[in-house]
Amino acid sequence: MGRVRQARMVLAVSASLLLSAAAVQGHASADFAATKTAATNHFYNLEYPQAIAGFREIADAKPHAAGAWNHLAQAELYQEMHRIGALESTLYGKSDAFLRRKLLPPDPSTVATIEEDLGRAKACAQAALATNPDDAQAHYDLAVAWGLDANLAFSVKKAYWSALGDAKNARREADIAHKLKPAWVDPLLIIGVQNYVAGSLPWTMKVFTSVIGYRGNKKRGLQQVAEVAAHGERARTDAAVLLAVAYRRDGNNRAAAALFARLTEQYPRNVLFAVETGEAQEAAGEHAAAHATFEAILQRARAGAPGYEKAPRAQVWYDLGSIAALYSQWPEAAHDYQRAAQVPDAPPHYREAARKAAAIAASKAGSGG
Repeated sequence: MGRVRQARMVLAVSASLLLSAAAVQGHASADFAATKTAATNHFYNLEYPQAIAGFREIADAKPHAAGAWNHLAQAELYQEMHRIGALESTLYGKSDAFLRRKLLPPDPSTVATIEEDLGRAKACAQAALATNPDDAQAHYDLAVAWGLDANLAFSVKKAYWSALGDAKNARREADIAHKLKPAWVDPLLIIGVQNYVAGSLPWTMKVFTSVIGYRGNKKRGLQQVAEVAAHGERARTDAAVLLAVAYRRDGNNRAAAALFARLTEQYPRNVLFAVETGEAQEAAGEHAAAHATFEAILQRARAGAPGYEKAPRAQVWYDLGSIAALYSQWPEAAHDYQRAAQVPDAPPHYREAARKAAAIAASKAGSGG
């Protein structure tokens, strides 16, 4: 296997790090606490323009705060990832399907803006470290910036070698932050993710990655991420998302479903959390629960519930069709697949798959199964 192919496999399994491990830190002053709280809530509810506006206000008012620029860059990055279709946990599974799936092309001006804001975050953190090399917060701010750089390189630019180097830099700075302040749980998120990712690789891959300094322990890494999800200061939500993604990858779908359901309650306008709940329930064999979750998503979309105008209706109808097919309910399956194929803005791959599945289901319904 060639080195490039090896690197791509490493990064495919590392994508959950790039998805969620860059938990943004930084202490907001009292003047901006309300703005930061509102912007953060918008961020986790996929309301990126409002989140970006709030974080931009803080960054403009506090131009020397690395955390402010990290917040802004993270919101800008996730908005672009959402736009191009790179925010589904199932893209980051055991294979390298993400590397083959065709996403929308990134917007060059958006990428340049994100890179500029991350450059400012790094410069601010490095300036703080020049004054005090033992500033744990500054080291973690730098770790976050490198983590977001890795995310951008992998998920948007598909610059895989660059992403691996950025992830290593993030781990290095997070290690320093944790050693300087051992009681601080949040840096364990980046540390835990790398432990989990490196420890998940086949032994032949571990030999390759150990040479470039990429080592870890899967069980220990998962424990560290879980610790942040339970006891983190500001990284708790990011850790919960990452833990659910890891559970999905490992086939622990029941635990993933519970985490995604909790996140749906916390951020009720984030339809992706609701969809992920149903997907995990379906994968866990909890078909009745998954059916109820998917039906609820469609009902909320029809009712115009906030956030549900973004519901991936084609995906939800397709999942309902798959559940019906599982029980040989072929007329219902054909109906659901047809509805998936008829969604106007459905991705082409969903339409094609739905049309084929609908034809098969209709044939079975006509022949009596």
